[in-house]
Amino acid sequence: MSLLWPIAALIGNYAGNLLPSVIVEGLTQEWQLKELLLRIVILFLIMWLANVASGVEERRGYFDAYTYRLHYSRPYVRKKMRVDYDILESESFQNNAHAAHMAIYSGRGINTIVQSVSSLLSCLFPVLFYGVLLARVQWWIPLLAILSCVFSMQLLSLATKKQGKSYPVQEAYSRKLSYLEESTMEPAAGKDIRLYHMSGWLMKKYRDNLDEMNREYVRVHNWYILTGTGDYLIDLLRNGLIYGYLLYAASCGKMTLAEFVLYFGFVTSFGQYFSLGLNKALSLGAAANVIGSLRKFFDTPEHRNEGETLSAEKAAPSSDTGLTIELKNVSFTYPGQETPVLFHINLTVQAGEKLALIGLNGAGKTTLVKLLCGFYQPTEGEILVNGLPLEKIERRQYYSLLSVLFQDYTILPGTVEENITSTKHPEKAQMERALEKSDFGAVLSKLSQKEKSLLVKEVYDDAVDFSGGEKQRLLLARALYKDARLLILDEPTAALDPIAENEIYLKYGELGEGKTSIFISHRLSSTRFCDRIILLENGQIAEEGTHESLMEAGGKYAELFEMQSRYYREQAREEERRRIMGDEADERRY
Repeated sequence: MSLLWPIAALIGNYAGNLLPSVIVEGLTQEWQLKELLLRIVILFLIMWLANVASGVEERRGYFDAYTYRLHYSRPYVRKKMRVDYDILESESFQNNAHAAHMAIYSGRGINTIVQSVSSLLSCLFPVLFYGVLLARVQWWIPLLAILSCVFSMQLLSLATKKQGKSYPVQEAYSRKLSYLEESTMEPAAGKDIRLYHMSGWLMKKYRDNLDEMNREYVRVHNWYILTGTGDYLIDLLRNGLIYGYLLYAASCGKMTLAEFVLYFGFVTSFGQYFSLGLNKALSLGAAANVIGSLRKFFDTPEHRNEGETLSAEKAAPSSDTGLTIELKNVSFTYPGQETPVLFHINLTVQAGEKLALIGLNGAGKTTLVKLLCGFYQPTEGEILVNGLPLEKIERRQYYSLLSVLFQDYTILPGTVEENITSTKHPEKAQMERALEKSDFGAVLSKLSQKEKSLLVKEVYDDAVDFSGGEKQRLLLARALYKDARLLILDEPTAALDPIAENEIYLKYGELGEGKTSIFISHRLSSTRFCDRIILLENGQIAEEGTHESLMEAGGKYAELFEMQSRYYREQAREEERRRIMGDEADERRY
């Protein structure tokens, strides 16, 4: 911001104060009307030009504030994408991220600070200028203003300290409210809210959090009301003494009537700029909280292993074989929880092996996958990748060795090509191989825009949509394009029927030859092709072996397999019965 704005504002204000004094002087000294009008016109022109210049600079200040918001937007998004997953999930980071988001995008964030600094400068020059002019009348007038400023700042300091203590509390409530607001806008949540009449319950939670946030805000606001009341009393005392002296000086003939009007205007302007400056200083007092929240967010370490790390090439120098993964006495407890999710897991997955992890919901399968991905660090024990500690391998390089398909997979707003390759300039031959092997090429051939077709209708009006099976083939193409050393499937086909899931798992198994593959499913029949099956129960390895050996053992696996097989057989018979009844009904109709 240039100094043109405060200087132009000062010139315009000074000309406005000078105008009534010139009129009074012209009338008392009986100037000619032509001379009086000329001086009035000149002062009006000065005021107009100064106000235009000030207005232009003020609008530039608003643009500068917007520029600062854009400046912080990109690092904010980058930071959220670069931190390790367990840091991203932590409550402390989520709170810091929300506070930083409010600081960047809210109406009282970065943009307000920039505007407040500009406004404070525009007040500083007039306060100094009019202070010097008033000191020529009486030295104690600016001194009285300084003393009143000290008292006002003491009151301000008290209120800002209260706000500083309240800021984290308000941000926590604000994050909860934002989550509730966003949840009610999600189409998936919208179905449940309407079907199960959850709107009343959600509104109660929203009102309760909003009421708590408002109560906290009112407590802080009351301190500012008290501060403002004290400030007005100080202003009343200060201005009363100054105006009283000016009246006394004019009545005693120590100053002319024109000088009285002039200095009266100076006192008024001094008071206005002084009060406005205090208000801007008040907003800058809250700026410390805003800057603090940004600093806390951006200073968060992005990686657990920020020190010396091993490259992925050292852990896996050859690209022709899979990875050997070894878990030694691995246990894990989520932050804030007391009961471990995994208990003393000892497991070795050989390079090129196809391993199945099965178990009922809550057995710890997904948590184990997150440990293998390096998203979490074991609370006890260690994980070795080709004999090297996973925690020592550079995290982003380690991700290049993995292809993982989660149950809650993500289709990103962009083209099909970008969703498969994560780039605008893919290797064409590599992509063609991935499309052919995944059978997704047949799906693309039916689209007019082929691989340039847009996805996600919430973003693009002309986007295409795929069925569940087609999305799985797209995800398979993504995994094949990456050609990673370790392939993990964490129940990505849970929404499909058992036959469709079995076909997709077999497809992954065939295309993953030579790679280490870990398949997770609660449907035991889908993983019969694996070299080894691990049954997890209550966070521990309950059984281990091939499908045949586990069935012969007649343990938990055999029991679960028989239960699921019986269910699917009954389901198949029911569907066949419905089909026959439908055919008979058609025959009677005709």
